[in-house]
Amino acid sequence: MPPWLPEPVVRFIGERRLSAEELRLIRRWVEAGAPEGDPADLPPAPEFPAGWQLGQPDLVVTLPSYTAPAGERDRYRNLVAPIPVFSVRHVKAVELRPGAGVHHATMLLDTTATSRDLDAADAEPGFDGMDLQSAAFHPAGFFVGWTPGRIATPGVDSLAWRLSPGTDLVLQVHLPAHGAPLTITPQVGLHFAQAPPARSPVVIMLGSRDIDIPPARSDYTVSDTYLLPVDVEVLSLYPHAHYLGKELEGFATLPGGRKRWLIHIKDWNFNWQDEYRLAEPIFVPRGSTLTMRWRYDNSADNPRNPTRPPRRVLYGPRSVDEMGDLVIQVLPHTAEDAAALERDVRWKYLADRTDWDARRAYRRGLELAARGRHAEAVEQYREALLNRPSVDVHIALAEALLAQGDTAAAVLHIEQAARLAQSAGQSALVTELRRRLQRLRGRA
Repeated sequence: MPPWLPEPVVRFIGERRLSAEELRLIRRWVEAGAPEGDPADLPPAPEFPAGWQLGQPDLVVTLPSYTAPAGERDRYRNLVAPIPVFSVRHVKAVELRPGAGVHHATMLLDTTATSRDLDAADAEPGFDGMDLQSAAFHPAGFFVGWTPGRIATPGVDSLAWRLSPGTDLVLQVHLPAHGAPLTITPQVGLHFAQAPPARSPVVIMLGSRDIDIPPARSDYTVSDTYLLPVDVEVLSLYPHAHYLGKELEGFATLPGGRKRWLIHIKDWNFNWQDEYRLAEPIFVPRGSTLTMRWRYDNSADNPRNPTRPPRRVLYGPRSVDEMGDLVIQVLPHTAEDAAALERDVRWKYLADRTDWDARRAYRRGLELAARGRHAEAVEQYREALLNRPSVDVHIALAEALLAQGDTAAAVLHIEQAARLAQSAGQSALVTELRRRLQRLRGRA
C-alpha cells in the first residue's frame, strides 16, 4: 500500500491511513513470524483499472514523441499539441500520463501562437527551458501537474475550468539525466463537465528560492507567507520538494492569532507525492496569514540523500537540486473577490521574483569580489539595485568601486546607504557610515 504522508491534523478525501490498532496488529503478526492464515478467509483480490485511472477520457491529447539523449544533464522539454475542441468546453478532471522516466510534468495552455512558433523554430519536437518564453499559462484556478505517486482525481462540475477553441496544450516534462536515450510519448486525458461552473477557484503558490543547504545540515528551513485580502475556503494542497525534503508545515494564522492547520507532513517522501483534497473545505477569513515551512535533511543519516558524502545543495530544477513549494487552491465567495485575489497574488509573484533576482545578483557580486573580479562584481551589484535598493548592496558596490580606485562614485553609494539606514532606524550603522564618508571625502 502506498504510504500516506499527511499527519491527521485535517481530513482529506481518499485517506490511506492505518489506525493505531491496525498498526499494532501488523506488528504482532510480524513478531510472530508472519504466519499464513486460513486461505478460505482470503478476501477477493483487488481489481485495478487498466489504462486510465478515471476511465476513458472525453478527449485524449497525444503529445509528440521526444527522445532525450544519454548524458549527465537534466532536461526541461516543452511539448506542444493543439487541443481539438470546436466550442467552449469546461474541464473538470485531467489525467496526465507523461511516460516512464519523467521526474515531473506540468500542463499549461496557450491561446496564442507563441508556443507553436517556438516549437517550429526548434529542430526537435517541442522546445527547451524551465522558464517559458511563450504566453502559456496555467488553467485558471488550477495547477495541473504530475509527480511520482500522484493519483488522478475525478473533479466536480462546479469547479471546472474553461477551455476555448484554438487552444494549444503545452506539457513541460522534466527528464533527469539518463545513461541511455529515453523516449516518451505523453498523453493527457480530459474529462468535461456538463455545465459551466458556478464559481472559480484561485491558486496561491507559496514557495522559496532561498535554498542553500550546507552539507551535513539536518534542520535547514525555508518559509513563505501570504496575507489574504479576501475570505476564502481552502480546497486542496499540493506540496513539492525533492529528496532532501523532510518536513512540511502548512497553516493559517487567523486574525486573532490562532493557528489553523492545513497540512503537516513529518516524513516527506519524493517518490509518493500527491495533491491532497480536503474532505470539508476550511474557511479562512480575510486578514489571515498563510504560511508554508519546509525543513530539509542534508545529512548522511537521510537515507534518501542522493549524494554520498553530502554536498552543498542549492535551489534549482534538477533532481539533485532542491525546491520548496506549497500550492494552495482556494475558493473565494464572489467573482469580485476572486478577481481581487488574482490581482494581489500576481503582485506577490512579481515582488517575489524581483526580490529573488536582486538577491541572486548580490550573491554573484560577492562571489566575484571575493575572487578579485571587481569590475564584474560592480555590474552584478548594479543589477541588484535595479531590482531592490538595499543598504548592503550599496555598501558592497562602494567597496568594489574603491577597489577600482573610483572614490567619488563610492562616496555616492555610501551616502545612499546612509539614507536607507536612517530610514530603517539603524542609527549605529548611520553613524559608522558618516564617519566613513568623512574619511573618503578627505581622500577624494
